[in-house]
Amino acid sequence: MFAVGLTVHLNAEFSQKAFSSFVDKLDEAAKEAGKSVDTSDFNIAEVVGSITIVLIVLGLVIAIVAFLGITGATCCVKHVLIVYLVITLVLFLAQLIMLLIFVIDRSVYDDAVKPALKDTIQEEFTGFEGNDAPSLIWNALMIELKCCGVDSYRDFTGAKKWSDGLSNGGTYVIPRACCEEINNDKTCTNGIVDADNNKNTGCYEKLYDYVVSDAVVIGAAAGVLGFQLLLLILTIVILKTAAAVEPDF
Repeated sequence: MFAVGLTVHLNAEFSQKAFSSFVDKLDEAAKEAGKSVDTSDFNIAEVVGSITIVLIVLGLVIAIVAFLGITGATCCVKHVLIVYLVITLVLFLAQLIMLLIFVIDRSVYDDAVKPALKDTIQEEFTGFEGNDAPSLIWNALMIELKCCGVDSYRDFTGAKKWSDGLSNGGTYVIPRACCEEINNDKTCTNGIVDADNNKNTGCYEKLYDYVVSDAVVIGAAAGVLGFQLLLLILTIVILKTAAAVEPDF
């Protein structure tokens, strides 16, 4: 976690290569539409900058906790093992509670995440030809997942930087990236015919469905919790064994 955060934060070239396929989707769609989108200034590190800081901090915390566990176990230091046990237990319970809330009442997360995502549309989204990071990400996401906005095309209503200029005699109701086929025919942006666009399909639900249906993601989450539970059990066993052999250690 620490390594990933540090790499993305400091190594711009590596980050760009890792996310190049994501941006390439937008380039391909733009070419199909006869447009040219400048993605040369796109920097993934700027977009996920705060996330990388969180990853670095969490990575350091985990490293310190692991060091306490190794030191306590190898040197049989009771107090260090107890501190390690308490910290690991708190982390385990926190993750378990977050997972249960996500499964039982997802609205807790939705109420926090959705407004933030909609703000990026209202404040930053400039349209299909925008070369700023929020516009590039939203366009690529909507093209790749065949969706529109967070919940629907209505999320773009009143967006400060998005021009809803005329399209074949009508107003742009939906962004170009919400069209089923990205080409020179702009009639789908009028939103009159639902069949030629994805205006009522939100990207938030698409992403959620992708995550919960991905066996790798589910397996990784279960593996992390299972591993932490194993560490808790082993720590308790070590404490009990050491206390039985030498009560005053």
